[in-house]
Amino acid sequence: MEKYPNINILLKVPEKYLPKAEFVLRTYCYILRLNPTFFYGKHFEGAHLYYGVPTKYDYPLKIYFNIGTADFFEKRELYPLEKVDFCKFKNEHIPFLFSRDGAIFSFADESCSFRKDIIASGFYFLTCWHEYILNYYGHSKERIDYKQSLQYRWDFTEIPVVDVYCQMLLYAMEIYCPQFIREISWAEKKRFAVSLSHDIDYWDYWGGSAKVDVFKYNLKTFLKRPLNATYKIGGHLWHKNLIYNPWKTMRTLVRRETEREVRSTWFLLARTDFPDKRQNYIGDVKARVQIMDLLAEQDIGLHGSPQSAFDPLYLAEELSNLRELGFNPTGFRTHYLHFNYQQSFSILEDAGIKYDSTLGYWEHIGFRAGISFPFYPFNIAENRPFRVLEIPLIVMDTTLHSPKAMNLSYFSAKRSLKRLIDIAEKYQSHLSLLWHNTTFDPIDYPFWGKLYWDVIDYALKNQGWVTSLKDIYEEWVTLSY
Repeated sequence: MEKYPNINILLKVPEKYLPKAEFVLRTYCYILRLNPTFFYGKHFEGAHLYYGVPTKYDYPLKIYFNIGTADFFEKRELYPLEKVDFCKFKNEHIPFLFSRDGAIFSFADESCSFRKDIIASGFYFLTCWHEYILNYYGHSKERIDYKQSLQYRWDFTEIPVVDVYCQMLLYAMEIYCPQFIREISWAEKKRFAVSLSHDIDYWDYWGGSAKVDVFKYNLKTFLKRPLNATYKIGGHLWHKNLIYNPWKTMRTLVRRETEREVRSTWFLLARTDFPDKRQNYIGDVKARVQIMDLLAEQDIGLHGSPQSAFDPLYLAEELSNLRELGFNPTGFRTHYLHFNYQQSFSILEDAGIKYDSTLGYWEHIGFRAGISFPFYPFNIAENRPFRVLEIPLIVMDTTLHSPKAMNLSYFSAKRSLKRLIDIAEKYQSHLSLLWHNTTFDPIDYPFWGKLYWDVIDYALKNQGWVTSLKDIYEEWVTLSY
């Protein structure tokens, strides 16, 4: 970060809490394009920002800290729901933890004091501490239960609270440290970023007995749903037998992205023993030839089996299977979003995975770790950041349209995604989109393929950088090292 200005940060907190405070502050500095230098304990006249126990000295920026906060993170307990404090900032009600009552800021002539502990609050969200504690006490599932989250309980899933904490720092810096104010940009000149990815759960969804099975289902349920069943029977007979070609669908997807000069990441399954034989495409000779022909120049990641996020042997085998095809996968997203933050990141780190994009909710779009920007997750056991970059999963197509999730119409989903892009532009931040190749089927998912292109075009119109997860990773590591 040598090209970014140095900000001097003075920390006076218990030693066991220092790595946590540094982790959050580094994350904030990467977002704000600042290069942090840390000092400890004693008064340092050149400090721009102070975080620690109350002090008689004045610094331009001071952030409230309670000594009991360090002890809290040594225990295994949830933050009390009734103590979550909401304050309004830029027309959004933002949650704070470990904080004082009253206003967010206290202003003086030469300094600004934050009455809210945006460092400890940020740590709670960035580590997914709430689900970490639930896992510890036996409430863990292979896929996190959204309705157990703090975001669901207080209805702020679609607010990137960590991004907003950074905006609060920026707001105070504009007054007391204007030398640090700069235009945050992506790819040198773009105001915000949108990353694209495709999970290839099936290379040919309609292979095997799928067409016959669906036809039988529609006949069986005809009396209960006559209009829908008639549409599906007619559409499938016409489309699946006369027009449908998975190879053509994939080529069209690549071509249309290329025409828009955008890139995406393709996550491929890499086992040959899935119960659903259609998912074993990596072992099919015809599919292998098509994959190597079509995706040779694309960013390829591993769409790990549910077991691979919990078992290093599964992960190693699947990575090896992709490498045999000539790919060098550096990114990961687990199938069904099965993932345990502490366990899975440890496994990915040991395997040499450079970036992951699994941290999102299946049931709802939004910010599972409270952040839209890439960040390095935190290893609680070893009190240090992991060496795997997380690029949060914010929007998934299935989440939008599934009756078991948000069950939105095309028009409602389009409004929601435009609003998220507007938020990304407002905060100069990042939005990730996951669209399965099967969602481009015009019979089973009418308008949902169109929505993908609508959102991309809207982002491009608003001067967004639309690109692959790999490009986002490479951009971010220049800030982090």
